[in-house]
Amino acid sequence: MALPSMVNGINGTTGIPHRKRMMMHMTFYWGKDALILFTGWPGPNNLGMYALALIFVFFLALIIEWLAHCNSVQMKSDEVASGLAQTLVYSLRVGLSFMVMLALMSFNVGVFLVAVLGHAVGFFFFRVVVRSQQRKSEMISAVC
Repeated sequence: MALPSMVNGINGTTGIPHRKRMMMHMTFYWGKDALILFTGWPGPNNLGMYALALIFVFFLALIIEWLAHCNSVQMKSDEVASGLAQTLVYSLRVGLSFMVMLALMSFNVGVFLVAVLGHAVGFFFFRVVVRSQQRKSEMISAVC
């Protein structure tokens, strides 16, 4: 059985034009030519937009850690309102986590490093520094 013939880039049997295929990396690579989250972003050979994309992924990871901290803080109000607020924060955190995961699927080493760095900085600041300050203030108020 013969393969359908190609005439001027159009499949002779279906009449559907072939689209230009873009190569997608399936292993880690280092370079600014990445496709992160959105079509055409940050764009080929655009170092400034690549840096902006890395900053965006960093802050997404940082915000995820902040939302994890916010969800762990006990709200002292109506149980239903508190439960709805915690559910909203959790849903936002999961959605942003999926965005970071999709950015990591670009297999770009720079994106990987800034995502890990964003989570690490967020964890340190919100779970170590802020909680230690909260414990100190709780100890001071218990003494007074």
